[in-house]
Amino acid sequence: MSDCVPSVSGLTVSESEDPEALDRHLQHLQVQRAALLDRKSHCVSLEVKAQLDAKLQTAESHRDQLSTKSHRCLNISDGQNLFDLAQYEKAALLAATSPGGVLRNLHTMTMFEAVQAPPGSVPPPLLFFQALLMTVPDGVELSASLSVVGVVLALQRGASQLVVHAVTQNKISFTEHLGDILTEHAQNNPGVADLCLALATIIYEACGLDRKTALSMCKRGLICSAAEFMKHHNKLTAEDCLWVLCRSPSLSLLQLLTKHRGRGRAAILSVTSVDLVLSGVLQDVILEDSDSSVEVWILIASLCSELKRADLSQDILSVLLDQGGTRVLSPDLEGAGLMEHVFL
Repeated sequence: MSDCVPSVSGLTVSESEDPEALDRHLQHLQVQRAALLDRKSHCVSLEVKAQLDAKLQTAESHRDQLSTKSHRCLNISDGQNLFDLAQYEKAALLAATSPGGVLRNLHTMTMFEAVQAPPGSVPPPLLFFQALLMTVPDGVELSASLSVVGVVLALQRGASQLVVHAVTQNKISFTEHLGDILTEHAQNNPGVADLCLALATIIYEACGLDRKTALSMCKRGLICSAAEFMKHHNKLTAEDCLWVLCRSPSLSLLQLLTKHRGRGRAAILSVTSVDLVLSGVLQDVILEDSDSSVEVWILIASLCSELKRADLSQDILSVLLDQGGTRVLSPDLEGAGLMEHVFL
């Protein structure tokens, strides 16, 4: 593209085609201009100001030309281009390798979403996401929004290995939202549940979301690993541990969390603290827990009975029975009959 766009004064030819370099140059000029205008001595002439304004305008125009020229390569109405020829794989590679990454954005993804490939072929937006992962430079991550869109596309098309590559090679931005997407996909797709939860665990841990990290481990059946993780993370409070326990009830986990750690170190959770927290806010905890079904809370009640806490078990079941007709209990007769049977 260097033969179509003139270089910018103060930059090399290669820097003139690098959007990041242009942005830095623009910021430098803007700072310099503001500093000169704000000087109390007013020693800057109008001529100098005009020169700075001209340089700033030229740099902005150059950046816009570079971006526009890049997008024209993919514009559907641009005569004999790759979109018209349905060469979506080549178009995806062209966009992914655009100078300075000017086309690695959601706008370009939208362009690929607007076209339809022949039946049985890979969707164009997924081709673009794949090309991005193949060509993104080391140490560079796709934006958070583009990462989410790409991962959702890959999951919908069953391209789980593409997601594995994206996560393990640090090609995408890690966010809580992305971890939640993988967790939800695991819940709805048992065949890839363990894989998605493993990836979610990596993301949650990288984001410092300790209790969601522990919960992901528990959902994978890694109870001992989850307990060890909670023991060695000082940021996790007793309330955090209870949060994990309520969403992944397990007698083994409860025993590990209430077990003394030796060398005079107290257990993460004391039986008393479990009783006080659950007894004091039991109804609120159950009603506000939109992630757990009635069956999960019945299991918790059963665990309480095994721990010789029949009173706490009965409290849980009582709350469930009292909330008949709400979102916690199934309104059908079968659900009501199940609860009556369990309570008796």
